[in-house]
Amino acid sequence: MHRIARPLFVLSVVGILAGTAAWAQAPLKVGSIKPYLAETPHPYPMGTKDRPAVWTDRVVSPGAEFVRVHFSGLNLAPGDYVSVSSPDGRQTWTYRDSGPRGDGDVWAFAINGDTAIVTIHGGRAQGHGYRIDAVGHGEVRLDATSPGPVPEVVCSTDGREDVACHLGDAGFAAAQSPVARLLFASGGFLYVCTGWLARGASDSTLVTNNHCISRQREADSLQTTFNFQRTECGGSLDAPITSYDGGLLLKTNNIRRKGHRDGLDYTLITIPGNPEATWGELIPTTKPTAVGDPIWFIQHGGGGRKTVGVWEDADKATLCQLDAVDQNLKGVAPSSQNFYACDSEGGSSGSPVIDPATGHVIALHHFGGITGVTGSPCLNGGTEMPEICEDAADLLSCAAD
Repeated sequence: MHRIARPLFVLSVVGILAGTAAWAQAPLKVGSIKPYLAETPHPYPMGTKDRPAVWTDRVVSPGAEFVRVHFSGLNLAPGDYVSVSSPDGRQTWTYRDSGPRGDGDVWAFAINGDTAIVTIHGGRAQGHGYRIDAVGHGEVRLDATSPGPVPEVVCSTDGREDVACHLGDAGFAAAQSPVARLLFASGGFLYVCTGWLARGASDSTLVTNNHCISRQREADSLQTTFNFQRTECGGSLDAPITSYDGGLLLKTNNIRRKGHRDGLDYTLITIPGNPEATWGELIPTTKPTAVGDPIWFIQHGGGGRKTVGVWEDADKATLCQLDAVDQNLKGVAPSSQNFYACDSEGGSSGSPVIDPATGHVIALHHFGGITGVTGSPCLNGGTEMPEICEDAADLLSCAAD
């Protein structure tokens, strides 16, 4: 009746309590970071009206499915900009001055294929230029229907659908819009998770798991992509995407209890560029949950296009619902877990679990392969939002319904 997918890397068996065990989901590894060296003269050449492109590097990582260029020391003259483009020009990202954070350290957004064309435009005055010291070498296609093999635990059939299958419901359309795919660098590799915009004290507050992003340097590398989804149910056309840089890491809470941390596995980050104005926000709730409550499980499983778990199986025989509430697992906060048989896979970490009646978020997904509960062969798990709301305090604006 349901399918639970184990992520590419398993952190550990999280808990064994009264016969219960769970696999802590990890971010899905989609690439590695390789040393690379290319740089402009310092200063770079000045341009003319007839020669506005004053310097170009062709960055190639042979065999890559996508590349991310890492700049160190980016510093351009006022009015100039650097573009990072695909060879055919269909994908282009631009950066000015010393990058989004003003420190010259920039992870450019992903370019499909193994080649990126890096060009400085303008040359209106003498600028320092850039140094490229690394390239993210993607090992799976981020624009594919399925980004590649993802190890999984299969109980039965996959009930997930394109989010487009439910956009006729205005409440669902509003609930899915703030959910985004996260692509980031950590420890020499590239990973994907899921995140979502939440109502909070800061503009455009992003929520994901601590086991996805827990440090500022990971947040600095973040590419948050909204609207990566099909335009029609079962269709083949993609909606236009928009990506945003990472921002300030506001607060994080470890997956395990350690010192004063209480095992809630969440991270809050501010996203610059005001994405909430376009994509809206979800409202976390402190409302208690109950067994049998229906849920929507909106996610970027496998780093692929956005899908939703409304049904537990491909035959659409059983609606997704909570199978257990206020559960315990060793090493995480007590009585903090909701369990459900709605499907997931690696890359689903950080997804919101939503109450269809209100559109509010009741749990933050983070576990897979939970066994020994309610007689089910395997379940997923999420941290209940009341605990996260209490810990986050005024950083999140949580409803009571």
